[in-house]
Amino acid sequence: MKKIENFIKHTFKDIPKEGKSEIIKTVTESLIEKVEDLMEKGLSEQESIDKAVIEFGTIEDFFDNTAKEEKKKKRIKTLNHYRNDLLFSVVGSIIIVSIILFINLNYAPTTLWFVIPSVAIIFWPLSILYNLLNKRESRKGEKDE
Repeated sequence: MKKIENFIKHTFKDIPKEGKSEIIKTVTESLIEKVEDLMEKGLSEQESIDKAVIEFGTIEDFFDNTAKEEKKKKRIKTLNHYRNDLLFSVVGSIIIVSIILFINLNYAPTTLWFVIPSVAIIFWPLSILYNLLNKRESRKGEKDE
C-alpha cells in the first residue's frame, strides 16, 4: 500500500500544514479500505489501487465543499459588514442633519439653508446602500450559475 501513501502525500503536498497529517491519515485509511474491498471482489492489487485512485478524483473534488463553505461564510460576513455600515451611515446622517437644522432654526430662522448640506449628507447612506445592493445582486448571480 506504499503506492497509495505516496499518491496521498503527493496529492496533498500543497495544502496548509494545519490539519494536514489528520487529513492524510483519514484519506489513506479510506483508500486502503477501498483497495481491500476491491481486492475481495476479485481485482488484482494493481487494478484495485488504480480504480480507488481514479474514484478518489482530484484534490479539488475533495476540498470543493470546504472551499464553498468558506466562501459562503465570507460573503455573509461581508453582507453583515455592509448592513452595519448602512445603519451607521443612516444614524450618523440623521444626527448631522438634526444638528444643522438646530443651528439653522436658532441662528437664521428666516432662511432655510440647512436643506443644501442635508442633501449632500444623504448621499452617504445612499452610497452604502448601493454597495450593499450590488453585493446582494452579485450573490444572486452566483446562485443562478
